Amino acid sequence: MRLRPFARSSIARVAVLHALLLAASMMAVLGVVYLWTARIIASEGDELVSVEAQSISADFREKDLDAFVTEVVDRAEDPWIRGGIYEMRGPRGDFLAGNVVVLPELHADRDGWVEFDVDVVHGEASAPRRIRGRVLNLDGGFHVLVGHDVEDRLAFRAVMLRSLAWALLMVILFGALGGWWLGRRISQAAQAITESAGRIARGDLGERLPVSGSGDEIDALVSRFNDLLGRVDTLTGTMRAVLDSTAHDLRGHLNRIRAAAQDAHHTAQDPAQVESTGIVLAEIDRLSETLQGLLRIAVAESGTAPLDRVDLSQLARDLVEFYEPVVCADQLTATLEPDLYVRGHRQLLTQAISNLLDNAIKYGGTAPIRVVLTRDGTTAVLAVEDGGIGIPEDERELAVQRFRRLRGSSGLPGTGLGLSLVSAVARLHQATLKLEDANPGLRAALRIPLEP
Repeated sequence: MRLRPFARSSIARVAVLHALLLAASMMAVLGVVYLWTARIIASEGDELVSVEAQSISADFREKDLDAFVTEVVDRAEDPWIRGGIYEMRGPRGDFLAGNVVVLPELHADRDGWVEFDVDVVHGEASAPRRIRGRVLNLDGGFHVLVGHDVEDRLAFRAVMLRSLAWALLMVILFGALGGWWLGRRISQAAQAITESAGRIARGDLGERLPVSGSGDEIDALVSRFNDLLGRVDTLTGTMRAVLDSTAHDLRGHLNRIRAAAQDAHHTAQDPAQVESTGIVLAEIDRLSETLQGLLRIAVAESGTAPLDRVDLSQLARDLVEFYEPVVCADQLTATLEPDLYVRGHRQLLTQAISNLLDNAIKYGGTAPIRVVLTRDGTTAVLAVEDGGIGIPEDERELAVQRFRRLRGSSGLPGTGLGLSLVSAVARLHQATLKLEDANPGLRAALRIPLEP
């Protein structure tokens, strides 16, 4: 599967949407857990510092200066107070006790809280740590820093963030795989239905949409649609039988009437009778031609005509050779690209192209007629151009309607079904008929999908 068509497919959209929804839900849940956990840990650390600061303040009020300094030294060097940070300075800013030397450089907030990086000394060892603490302004101008090592808290945050990133990546990956699997199942079912619907659209009304057997809503819809197809198949078969029977009866009646009129025409002695019977024969032929045209249009529009692989290039070549003796010398020219195959009904395609050539000969007079067959991507374009009177742009939609005779066609033979049949055959073959100006004349182009 190519990348660009896959990116536009429903499978890709389902996979991406599934992965994004899973990632969003996971990030919402884990994000809340992370934020609450980080807040709890931070609040616990601040609570420890606050309790320690209250204890220091109480000791300062209860003890003399030497005893208080000794107390600060003991707290700073106590190995059981893990992560404890202390510093005491006198009124003149001189260092008195502690395990850090940072007070003059700190700028505390309104509540006395500070956060900084420093080398912390414990015994003979020191290490860079991240510290959060409070600066206490005691009576007599003394200042004491009470802090707590938050390096573990920062390490926990880093671990949590890395874990969230990896979890997000894995959720996106597995979510995309799960979405692809789900979209693939839906796409396969839709593809099977599409292929069956295509065969039905080409006239195979005996085709039925596949049922997976899961009993879900899609199966219920497909079963209903298959019931509808069965009903349509039955009605179409009945209508086809009635149409064939009616056409057979009408042809029989017309043939008997024509035979009687032809006998009367041959035995007529009076010139008026000869003329009258000749008019009757012409009208019977015109009525028979109209009936045949209507029947062909009905077959084409019913969508039940069987379609086979047709060599459109050879078909167009045979028709050009068939019409060459009818026109003037060198009036009909053809440019036909070889080996263009379509899936179609040979007889109806032959009739449609013949109608285009008949119109070109009828309305083009002695002007040149050109037949062009080319490949345009995945379609074959068969165009018939003439140098006749053409069709005004505002009347081209009317030209494909049944029994429509346009201006300039009076006195010319025809039933008004020629382009209507071509349009019906085009719809049967999922093709398009386009009428354009040939400057002068008309260019009628059929665009038919090529057979792979």
